[in-house]
Formats: sequence, structure tokens, C-alpha cells
Amino acid sequence: MAEKSASFDPQIIATTCMRVVESTIQQMCNLTFSQSPQSVPRDIIEYDSRMRIFGMEIFNGPCYISVVNYYLTPKHLEDHDACGAFVLYLEEKVAGQLLKALFKGFDDDEESVMLDTCGQFCHILGENFKNEISKQGYLDLSMSAPQNYRNNCPEGVEFHYDEYIKYETSFYFWKEKAMAVDITLSPVPEK
Repeated sequence: MAEKSASFDPQIIATTCMRVVESTIQQMCNLTFSQSPQSVPRDIIEYDSRMRIFGMEIFNGPCYISVVNYYLTPKHLEDHDACGAFVLYLEEKVAGQLLKALFKGFDDDEESVMLDTCGQFCHILGENFKNEISKQGYLDLSMSAPQNYRNNCPEGVEFHYDEYIKYETSFYFWKEKAMAVDITLSPVPEK
């Protein structure tokens, strides 16, 4: 394992996220964006040592949220010592339509199924992002199982306390903002 940690250029995180989301969606269902994704840095709002997550701030309305965390090693995961977070938001009005396009046989009649499927999609995207960072020469991170919520995460999300910025990327389908991703990632050792 390498001793040296390198800070990420903010553009690496944002462009890697956009590329991973676009390629994952194309592989799963060949759906195309109705306009280019938009990424902006946002301050992390911390409360009780966790990153505050409110989906209503992203969409000004109800949404589904899923989160996976990144850890340098399995031991860090066990100790809840996160080095990053990947947060997926799906706008409620289009979540069913998007998940039906992505997952064959998906039925959006029950909220628990919506949350579980949102979590499954978050896991796929989070894993693909993690793998892409690893291909760029960084340590292969450990990842948590997804945690799923509606509208907000009451207890907040684990994150690395030295990070102050997250990168919010919005994705547009059917001529409206349908999905967003927040990513925060501390310096990760190179391989």
C-alpha cells in the first residue's frame, strides 16, 4: 500500500461522476440526458459530526435518497471512519419512470420497493465511481451497503471531517431535473 495521499482535483471528482453516471445508464437502458449534467461545489453542512442531507433542497419537493460511504480499508469501514460519501437523489415524480427504464420488471407500487431499488441503483453507481477512481491509480476503496431514505437523512451521513466541499451534479431526463448526486472524497492514497 502506498504511503502518499493525493488531493483530488475537484474536476476529477465532478467529471468522473458525470462520466460514470452516463456510461452506467447507457449500459443499463440506453437512456439519454435531455440536457448536459451540471456540477457545482457546495459547502458541506455538518451537524453532530455528520454531513446534513436534505433532498428537499435539491428538488424543492419530495425525493428518494440513497447513500453509500467510502473507506480506505475494511477496518475503517468497521470503525465508521469514512473517507467519502456518494449520495443519490431521485425526484419523486420521475423516480418510478427512471427506475422502470433501468430495471426490467420494476414495480413502483410500494415505497419500500422504490427505496430498495434506489439503493440498488446507488450501489451500482457508487461501485462504478469507486472502480473508476481505482483505474486512475488510487487505492481500491471499501464501500458500505446503501442506506435509503425519503426526503432527508435524519441522522446525517458519515464523511471525512477534513472535507468542507461536496460536488453536486444534476442530471436531466424528460426535460426536467430528475436525479442528482453529491460526492465528497478526502485525499486517497495512490496504489
